[in-house]
Amino acid sequence: MIFLLPPSETKEPGGEKPSKVLSFNQLDSTRQLLQLALVELCKTPRLAAKALKLGPKQLGELQVNQELVSPRCLPAVDRYTGTLYEALTLGGFSAVMRERAKGHVYVQSSLFGMISAVDDIPNYRLSAGSKIPGINLKSLWQLAHADIWSNFSKQVVIDLRSNSYAQLAPVPDTISSYTVEVVLEDSEGNRRALNHFNKKAKGQFVRAALLAKTQPKTVSDLKLVAKKANLRLEISGKKLLLITSE
Repeated sequence: MIFLLPPSETKEPGGEKPSKVLSFNQLDSTRQLLQLALVELCKTPRLAAKALKLGPKQLGELQVNQELVSPRCLPAVDRYTGTLYEALTLGGFSAVMRERAKGHVYVQSSLFGMISAVDDIPNYRLSAGSKIPGINLKSLWQLAHADIWSNFSKQVVIDLRSNSYAQLAPVPDTISSYTVEVVLEDSEGNRRALNHFNKKAKGQFVRAALLAKTQPKTVSDLKLVAKKANLRLEISGKKLLLITSE
């Protein structure tokens, strides 16, 4: 079973010497093209700030992108620091969890495409909504990802990505896949969709999957995973509903 996650806008700075290898080498030429374009863009601060949607207090991110020419890396699961990743790593992220995540948890980066959650990546600033002059991120990545889906042809894919990141590499119809929605249920059974706090539930859910004694193989197995994360799971066609009362 494969879990697809969005990245986080917020990131841990620093890192060690870079790793030269990322998952899915079919994406390497696109990765290089985007990194070079991003470094070049950030040489013109005014244009870059507009393209990357940076406010006056975020202009330090331009220097972060300039450092891509000689990056320092951290595993993606350690680099990303947003709500989802805080929930995913709460209490520590053990060697066993890292080994399990290596082939089962992937992140959809706007700069690196699909990567393993334990791939080493540098700090960067580029969101799915960024506008690099002369480049259409959605079209570029959709084309680049066409050759990687065969790696998942025999897997069930659980897509926890936000819409903007899912659009960079939509899961083909030939792959067995499910999207995930988080809803809050009150004491009277009324439900409403969650925005920011849905990320916490998704992080807890994937963490529970990595900690399970028996790794989930079917969608039905995920009901027990959800229970371990203090959630409930309902299956509605190709959508999984994670239900929380918090």
